[in-house]
Amino acid sequence: MKLTCVLCSKEYIFDSEKIPEAGFRIGCSVCGTKTTVQLPPNWRHLIQDSPRPQKSSPSPGTPAGNNKYILLADDTAFFRTMMSDLLISHGHRVKTAVDGQEALEIYEGAPDLFELILLDLQMPRMSGFDVLEHLDKSARPAPPIIVMTGVHDSHEDIQIVREKGAAAFLDKSLDPSAAYERIEMVLDRASEAGTGD
Repeated sequence: MKLTCVLCSKEYIFDSEKIPEAGFRIGCSVCGTKTTVQLPPNWRHLIQDSPRPQKSSPSPGTPAGNNKYILLADDTAFFRTMMSDLLISHGHRVKTAVDGQEALEIYEGAPDLFELILLDLQMPRMSGFDVLEHLDKSARPAPPIIVMTGVHDSHEDIQIVREKGAAAFLDKSLDPSAAYERIEMVLDRASEAGTGD
């Protein structure tokens, strides 16, 4: 049986004969994510009968240089799902958070993993402004951060988030292709800065 960590994609192979019937709990040795694996009563039978999956190949339009780890924080389920699907369709790996507090916990649990943060400004528990401020004060440099909102779009708000370290500002009313162009521009800039040292 093969399991893949939901956060860092580290793969683990288990001998199905040694797995307890009730399931088990695993802690990832790379990022520390803990996952409980619950299995149906007839899971051994399902594994034996299921065909071996074919290895998937990237879609023809997906550039080989994509495959970035992106943290996406938004409390609106529809927008979160839409953006996640958009990023995955371009070859990226996405970890989502439903509020600022969860986003900060995920990031601080694996700060070297993420290459971009997409951050909604208006979220419960901790706003995007607060997350930005926290990351701006941190001794560890954060990856590029794109702030997203459909409300705070004044020149003053844009200036505030830029002063707090945001790389770009994304209007959530943009169509998906225009939104992705903005994201790709920030990723390209970060890649150029990384190779220019």
